[in-house]
Parts: sequence; structure tokens; C-alpha cells
Amino acid sequence: MTAIFSRQELSEIFSQEISRDVSDLCINSNDAKVGDLFVAMQGEKVDGHSFVAHALANGAELAIVEKDLDGVDESRLMVVDSSRNALLQLARYNLERSNANYIGVTGSVGKTTTRDMIYHMLAKNFEDSNLIYASRKNFNSQIGLPICAAAMPRETKIGIFEMGMSSSGDIRKLLDLLQPSVSVITNIGESHLEFFNSPREIALAKAEIFSTKIPQEAAIIPADSPYADFLRNEAKKCGVRNVFSFGSPQSDAQAISCDYDGDNLTITAQILGEKARYNMNCGNDGCVLNSLASILAAHVISKIPLQRLADALGSFRLPPRRGESIYIRNRDLILIDDSYNASPKSTRLAIQSLSRHKTRRKILVLGDMLELGGGAAHYHENLSAAIDKFGIDLVFACGPLAKFLFDNLSADKKGKWCENSSEIAKELLEEVRNGDCILVKGSRAMKMEYVVAAVVKNMD
Repeated sequence: MTAIFSRQELSEIFSQEISRDVSDLCINSNDAKVGDLFVAMQGEKVDGHSFVAHALANGAELAIVEKDLDGVDESRLMVVDSSRNALLQLARYNLERSNANYIGVTGSVGKTTTRDMIYHMLAKNFEDSNLIYASRKNFNSQIGLPICAAAMPRETKIGIFEMGMSSSGDIRKLLDLLQPSVSVITNIGESHLEFFNSPREIALAKAEIFSTKIPQEAAIIPADSPYADFLRNEAKKCGVRNVFSFGSPQSDAQAISCDYDGDNLTITAQILGEKARYNMNCGNDGCVLNSLASILAAHVISKIPLQRLADALGSFRLPPRRGESIYIRNRDLILIDDSYNASPKSTRLAIQSLSRHKTRRKILVLGDMLELGGGAAHYHENLSAAIDKFGIDLVFACGPLAKFLFDNLSADKKGKWCENSSEIAKELLEEVRNGDCILVKGSRAMKMEYVVAAVVKNMD
């Protein structure tokens, strides 16, 4: 067990005698493993103090708590005034003792995939992959990012961190802890409109990522966004030395051609004046844009040749539930699991990807796209245009918002509408034929993974 915090360091940080080293951090007792430090957080619905005993039983060495707990060995508790502040103390202590450079990734969609692509390329090209670190899961919040910052090995040379937000000022708070030298904005979409008055306000909130104390080396922005000029100007105002764009003709990184063979994708790109050709195993059109932004970011921070970085993407695999194709051979079915989340932009890209399966019947299973504010009905209705344009044959929908889409479809495209994913899964199974291609997508709260699991279980 390699300690990220020794007992001496923990004693120094919290001014109390600590008798154990720890090797990682967690806030979910189900994730606790041998050597962990469990941080008991008081949430709106769940109090982490109720799970301390469970975390320790799973192997955690210590727990940070805000009060003494009956029946728990006191020597394994670190009592503090605020667990959140304690977590920040750990993160700051760790970062102050590291010489790493950081990449910060934000955007309405594609943050995790872009972060993972950057990590993959750098880890493949460094002699010691342990010198590259990426934040875990979707830990990008005021709690998630400090956990990852505290857990980062101190010998790290390049750290890639996802930075999320749900309101103005969130990213600026994250910058108080961690200052990226390269920032990436994947796109500006309609996500989080529930908390903002307009996409422009979202763009302004995302642009907070440029406002580091020391001017950044580079910012990487989406050239196809209507807010590209705005983002460029904001970056320049913050003193960012270089602003690179990706995704459209005349940008710094653009795709010249994309050739698909099932999930095998061959991209020819022009990046910083150089031509690069590379392969990816990815059936999702959003991967092309993510790859361009990722290659730029990895090159700027490491100076590794562009083609070497691009070559590494041949072995990259998408994070779970973000466009992964599942082949059910005995029924000749293709099931595209894009169930992790959904926004209008990512859903349109997924529909476009589905359209490439020209010889198969194309079925879309869509759950509500959430956090769209007052325009939610409009965004769902308008997806019918993409469904018509890209030749989707049948639509199954679930949730009150997806009903607006379902009602706006032509009769021949209507499969079924249901209240929830469990019900729509049953309806879908009644309709599926051998040779179909099925795309499953929806916001996380809609639990669209139930649909994926039902198809795999009943059709395999």
C-alpha cells in the first residue's frame, strides 16, 4: 500500500494524533477499500456519518467525521469541524507538494470522454504512465474535484481534471483550488438551462475556466459554436497566451475526412498545419470533435508530436454508457448504449451516428433530456426534425418531456411512449426484430441503462 497521506502528514494537517497511513479517499462507503480514508459528508438527503461503520468494515483505515460515533473505534476517526473544509485541506496540502501541470476540461457535453482521451494519449506516450493522472468517474464538482486533487500522486507530471458547474461562479471556485495551464471547452450547449437564462450565460460561466491567477499557456475552444468569438475574447482578456480552435474549416484542428466501417473510424485531420491520420473504435460522431480537442490539449502541454498522440487513439475505448456498441450476435442486433446522459446537441449527434446503419432498421429509445429550463418542451419537439432528416425508422420514448417529441412524430415513426424506462423496455422487447440497430439515450435520472440491460438479458 503506497500512502498518499502518511500518519505524520495527517497529524500535521489536522493537529491531532493520527496512527494510520491512507492510500486513497472515498465518500461512498460501497466504494471503500483497504487503505482508504472515508470522508463522511452531510448531504441534502443522505448523511455520510450513517455509513462510517460500513466504510471501515469494507477496509477503510480512517474516517473524517464531524462528530463522535457510538460503536466506532475512536482511533479510526478524525473529528473535524467541517468535512468539506477538511477535504479541501487535504487537496491543497497535496497540490502544494506537487510540481504537476494541469489541463482543465469543461463543456456542456463530452467532458469525460475528452478527459479520458487526453489521459490515454499521454499515458501511452510517457515512459512511465504513472506520471499522468486523470480525475475519476464524473468527479468534477465542488466535492468531486477536491477528492481527485487530494488523491493525485505527488510525482504526477500532468494532471487532467474535469470541471463541472451548475451555476455561475462554480468553475471560479474550482480554480481557487486548482489552476490549469491549459483549458478545454468542449462545447456550449443547452445543458443546465434550468439554472441559466440563456446559452450565452452558460458560455460566460464556462469561460470562467480562463481566469487563473497566472495566465494560461493555452485555451482550446469549439470553432463551430456560435460563442466561439466570445470565448476567444474572454480568453484573451484573461491573458491566455494562445487560443486554439477545433471542429470547423479554418480552425486549428479540423477533420478533413471521416471514413466509417461499423465502429471503426478513420479520421484524416489538419492540426496546427500538419496532416494527421488516425483510427478510432467509436461509432459516435461526437468522438471526432472530442478527438481534435484532445490531440490539441495533449500536444500543447507535452510537446509530443501530433501524429504520435493521434496514433494512440487507436486503442482508446469510450467510457461506459457513452456510445458503446454492443453486438448481440445470435439476433444480429446492434445496441448502442449512450444511456449515461443526454442534451439536445449530444442527442442530435447520436441520431446522426445511428443513421450510418443504412441497411438496418434504426430504432431510437429516448428518455427525457433534463435541466433545459422553460424551453424543455421545445427542445424535445424539435428533435423530430433530426429523426426525419437522418431516417430513423421508429421511436420509443419515456418521460413527460419525451412525450412532446413522441406527439410531434409522424404516425409511421411512433413506437410507444411510457412513463418510465422500465415500462418502455417491455414495449421495446415486443417490437425488436433480428437485424435492428437500437440507440438508447436519456438523462441520468431517467435510468435508461435499464433498457440496455433488458435488451441484453432477453435477446442474448
